[in-house]
Amino acid sequence: MDNMHIAVACRNASGMPDVPVFTVAVTPRDIEEGTHYDKAIALAEDARYEGPFVCFDAEEAGPILVAARALDLIPQVVVIDMTDGAVQSVRCDAGEIKVICYDENDTEETSAAMADRPLGEGGQLVRCWAHVQTADVDPGLTKVRG
Repeated sequence: MDNMHIAVACRNASGMPDVPVFTVAVTPRDIEEGTHYDKAIALAEDARYEGPFVCFDAEEAGPILVAARALDLIPQVVVIDMTDGAVQSVRCDAGEIKVICYDENDTEETSAAMADRPLGEGGQLVRCWAHVQTADVDPGLTKVRG
């Protein structure tokens, strides 16, 4: 069995829309028959979410991403001010993102900022110094998208 992340669009206990993500153990047969969604719905019900339930996995995320971009929930423009060789500010046009600024040249173990981070190709871990900063939303950057 493998684990799979499945998002379930539903309503939370307060009646507000929500999209929790559940991890379910799946077999190829579960995926073929769609029972992996039944497992995710059962987890949602156990967590007191309410239907109707609409499930999707990573392979079906295309329409969700299109909607998120149309609603300006996903940043498309990120501006990093590196004046004087240091990060001064990080801004984005929509949503909220964490930006990791890293440097592989200084990898001394004594630095608290040293860590293995998924920055390599395909998410490979890279041992590096990193400064993690959340980008501030700047509505003025939407004009840059054109």
